[in-house]
Amino acid sequence: MKKKILFINPYYFYGGHFFQTFNHLIRNLYKHDNYDFMVSINKKIQNKAFEKDFKKIKKYKKIYTFNSSKNTMSVFNVIKAFFKCVALRNKVDIFFYYEGDLFALSCLYFFFPFLFNKKETIVYIFYNSTYLKRRRTEGINIFFIKNFLKKKGVKFLLRSIEHRNSWRKALAGCESKINIIPSIDYPPEEIKKIKSKRKGQLKFGSVGQIRFGKSLDFLNDYFTKNKRYKFFILGSYADKEAEHNLSFINKEFIEKKKFLEFDYIIKKSSQLDYLILLYDDYLDINTEVSSFFLAARLKTPIICFPTNNWLRKVFLKYKPGLMIKSLKEFSNFPLRNSSKYKRYLNALKKFEKDFLNTSRNEKNFYKLISI
Repeated sequence: MKKKILFINPYYFYGGHFFQTFNHLIRNLYKHDNYDFMVSINKKIQNKAFEKDFKKIKKYKKIYTFNSSKNTMSVFNVIKAFFKCVALRNKVDIFFYYEGDLFALSCLYFFFPFLFNKKETIVYIFYNSTYLKRRRTEGINIFFIKNFLKKKGVKFLLRSIEHRNSWRKALAGCESKINIIPSIDYPPEEIKKIKSKRKGQLKFGSVGQIRFGKSLDFLNDYFTKNKRYKFFILGSYADKEAEHNLSFINKEFIEKKKFLEFDYIIKKSSQLDYLILLYDDYLDINTEVSSFFLAARLKTPIICFPTNNWLRKVFLKYKPGLMIKSLKEFSNFPLRNSSKYKRYLNALKKFEKDFLNTSRNEKNFYKLISI
């Protein structure tokens, strides 16, 4: 009999990456009877687009919820999720935290060890090991986290070899508990059915939250001056501060200021000739770039910096677009009927075949988390 696994996302209500990738996880895994899901929501402040998307997701599977704090990235969401899991512990074999504050979880398991006797716990995160140095409490962080990892049935899973190695180095003595796992939270295969509608002007787009660190100030100036190209920003402001500080962005570039539904993002993204990934503030330079999974599914070439180690390695192997060292090189884009552009499309097909094989990844995924 397969083990019952509960996937928990304390930051789901934050939106953006935490919302969309977890929804992809549900879309890819909903057919498995032994998988359940739990997320943070806040009915008092959620907008209609979020509500509509969440309603669609609930059609796939029954989803447990708990009330999110107004500060959607608050450690209190991790604490709330933990005690919600306590109430469900007799129905679950493995608790799989999809993101969450590792230090907070370690403390909760330290002070309440009796609540999860003989239960397995997995923590799957995106941030890097510099997290341990925050607030000058590195020693305390490491003490609690190592104590947590040494418990029987506890695992720490990451998204790339480079990501894993940096954490193993930071948590010496717990190396055997820190491993990688194949991605399963990429866009589902159904979106391949959407036919690309690329015609007219070359179209460029940035997908995801509107915030600093994505070269939006440069892109705003560039596309304001270069009217021969079309530019979209498919996302909502990360927060009030971002909306205030980035108010200079040309309003015609922003599709909508509010949270965007998944179907709408896919429809608009399918029209793009290039997906722009000019980030300089990755949560971790060693982790996967989920926006690239969308590009691969839709066969949309990318333009990126070499700042992310995982993406750089993928890029050098497949060459699915343009990699530039600085914004001065942002020019000379191959047209969609050129041989170079067609090579980009073939590279994306090859990556999808090699990396986004849902059936194969699901089997490896379950094998790793249920050992």
